[in-house]
Amino acid sequence: MVDRAAVIAAEQRAVDYAYTCHERRFRENREKLKPNRTTDSHAGTAFIPEAAPEVPHEDDLGGEALVVARVDVVEDDAERTWYIGRRLVRDADFEPVVINWQSPQAKEWLLRPPNQAGEVTLRRRLRCDGRTVRDYQDEIGTEPVKPERLRDFLLEDLERARDGTMRDIVETIQREQLLLVSDTPRGVMVVQGGPGTGKTAVGLHRISWLLYNRHFRTQDVLVVGPHRRFLTYVRDVLPRLGTRGVVPVETSRLWDKPRGSDPLPARAVKAGARMAAVLERAVRNLGGARALARIARDGNFGFDFEGSVISLPRTELESLLNAEDAPGPYLARRRSFGTQVVNRLAKAAAEARPGRPDPRIRARIERHPQVVRLMNVLWPNMSPEAVLRRLLDDPDTLRAAADGVLTDEEQRAIHRPQAARMADEPWSLEDLVCLEELRFLISGEGPQRYRHIVVDEAQDLTPMQARALARRCPSGSMTILGDLAQTTGVHRYADWAELAGLLSGEDGWHLEELTIGYRVPREVMEFAQPLGAAVSSDTAAPRSIRPGGDGVLRIAATDHAERVADAVARAFDIIGKEADPRRSVTLIVPDALTEQVRQAVSAVGGKRLPLVIAAPDAKGLEFDHVVVVEPAMIAQQEPSGLGQLYVAITRCTQSLTIVHADPIPHELIPSTAAPEQSAAPEGSAAPEEAAAAPEEVEEDTVTSAPAADAADQAAADHTAGFQPFISALEQSVREERRCHVHEEIRFSLLAELHRARLTPVSHSPTADILCEGPAGTVLYEVLGEGETSYARLREAVLRIMEVQYAEGRPADQRFLVLPDAPADPWVVDVLSEAFDVSVIWRTADGWDGQRVDVALGGPGKD
Repeated sequence: MVDRAAVIAAEQRAVDYAYTCHERRFRENREKLKPNRTTDSHAGTAFIPEAAPEVPHEDDLGGEALVVARVDVVEDDAERTWYIGRRLVRDADFEPVVINWQSPQAKEWLLRPPNQAGEVTLRRRLRCDGRTVRDYQDEIGTEPVKPERLRDFLLEDLERARDGTMRDIVETIQREQLLLVSDTPRGVMVVQGGPGTGKTAVGLHRISWLLYNRHFRTQDVLVVGPHRRFLTYVRDVLPRLGTRGVVPVETSRLWDKPRGSDPLPARAVKAGARMAAVLERAVRNLGGARALARIARDGNFGFDFEGSVISLPRTELESLLNAEDAPGPYLARRRSFGTQVVNRLAKAAAEARPGRPDPRIRARIERHPQVVRLMNVLWPNMSPEAVLRRLLDDPDTLRAAADGVLTDEEQRAIHRPQAARMADEPWSLEDLVCLEELRFLISGEGPQRYRHIVVDEAQDLTPMQARALARRCPSGSMTILGDLAQTTGVHRYADWAELAGLLSGEDGWHLEELTIGYRVPREVMEFAQPLGAAVSSDTAAPRSIRPGGDGVLRIAATDHAERVADAVARAFDIIGKEADPRRSVTLIVPDALTEQVRQAVSAVGGKRLPLVIAAPDAKGLEFDHVVVVEPAMIAQQEPSGLGQLYVAITRCTQSLTIVHADPIPHELIPSTAAPEQSAAPEGSAAPEEAAAAPEEVEEDTVTSAPAADAADQAAADHTAGFQPFISALEQSVREERRCHVHEEIRFSLLAELHRARLTPVSHSPTADILCEGPAGTVLYEVLGEGETSYARLREAVLRIMEVQYAEGRPADQRFLVLPDAPADPWVVDVLSEAFDVSVIWRTADGWDGQRVDVALGGPGKD
């Protein structure tokens, strides 16, 4: 029996020594940075030695633990102990005492699967409260590894109170998260993750990892967040990871401050990808061949030049114009055209005056009023502002640029009369993005460039904003974080391909998914799932591992006169009952009620006040307790109220309370809507006939809708049988995915398929992996630890048949994926011949089994 107290005491001594070495470094650095008493003989000032700004002389851990893990490894036939933490720490002899978690060696040890430990004899996670060791858990070692204990170790950390700022996840970073953090920085990596999956943490830790490993310099990286409150929320994470100098910016601040705003229809048109084609055509339509009639009368362009008439045929000018109708900035093409015209006119002038060479004749022709007029008519000098101003004001100009691209209704939506002066134009944010596009089309000038860009809540980027970000990152190296089900912007993407295609460069893009939820209680996540599906039907909700318990979800009906007071009273009641004063309590409210709720909170007063935020500002944040006020009003907000509501109800870590006077939207609780209302427009609330949820209703007590009409009884009977089948199948899949070995094998296979430039689907609630490849649709069923017997493989074949039925179509290829070779080698041929199911398994250096080439994304053999 292991004496855990003795182990903790030994680890405490090691941690104490690490802090001693860590603090000695501060003292030495402070001594070095002391001003020297000697003076500069010329300037008469004290000499202060130069020191790089990153030289630390104070503790910058922000109270977080220095040491997070211990690893024992066999090196040269001897066992050596290494500690892993947030900083590299050396002793007085410059020997490492703690290695940084971001180092390649630490990464390798932390990613090592327990069943492939190799030279690692012990991997121990330490639970430290600052410098005090509280607990530990061995992931690799002599003690049996209990998956449920490892999960409890994570949940204990998740239970820590939220104080309004984000914490890093170095102590509890999960294998699937670390794989993404340390992924190669080539191309665009899209991380799809639902509420509470840790995608923001992945993005921030990835920045720190890339900088620590010298992939980029600080000034090479741009971090983009959704709004100012979000940037405040995450501001301390990078410094605590040892990364300084990275300044995040909210998306809208990438452009100047808007002077106005557009109605939603105009925003939707200007933000869409087709607007880029309209702007490009508008620039192409400046002057051009249609203006030649005003210049080249009688088929020629000519004028008297110093006593001689020189001219160019109109056909030659048209030919030059067509030659310049090629890719490239407008001004560059204008200069090229002007050079060609002047060269030809200079040649004509020389031929008119033979024997009189003149090296300055080109300059005089170029300045000639007729040539200047020609250039101004065919290639007018216009600023981006002038082009956009005329495009929006003049229906004919807009029609010429938008014909076949925008409908007449869309053209009317963006029509806007000019202001009296250019300086008075009410440029909206969408206008400013268009102006950047025009500036690039006209001059080729773009904004500051970066080698890597990280964007959080990227699902709300408009296509035009995505184009602007791509200009900022010519390398095409980006980390894109988001959740399509949390879309609240003016543009909604059906999948990530459209957005990633706009952002990516030569190295392309790949999709990674975080499917496990760590923050949102399970009851709340299951409650929110129908709403998330209404926003993005193809995006799977995360599987939450965080248990809730009694009181985690409350739905309270009230009347309109009392809804604000009731909501505020409930928030204060939570504060009064919460023993930990660090726990955050937040009211998330519709825009229309924000000020009223804030005044009500102020009127109550007290030492601890709940935070009040409008629903659009809740994105990316998390709080312990959340009170959502009037979900129907939030659902009706533009541009995407349902997305805003989904965000609002998935912000909590402890409890969610919903206070409403209007009926709960049927997209949130489908069973509260009568069948004929199932197709209600986005943002609409359930009709008054749909009863509001009663006071203090828990999630599982919401009543079902009335039965279907008799004419639909047969379909209802089928559904009644099919749904339990699906539910049972999904439940068994969820249970299997709690197995660490199962998930390790599944993610290893996903990595192979991404390397083959395929896009596997891993978020299906019934199928482990589905992938469209050269061999057609491939279905993979993954087995976990110890599941290699024939009996278990035969059960898995039945599962494949069930999955095909659930998915509604048979797969072209079917594979069982094992963690090890089958216990009985003969079963491989039996399963192939009897059921047309192939078997592959993981080996120490790759994969083995039947038709491995097809399984890993190849076309196979005919």
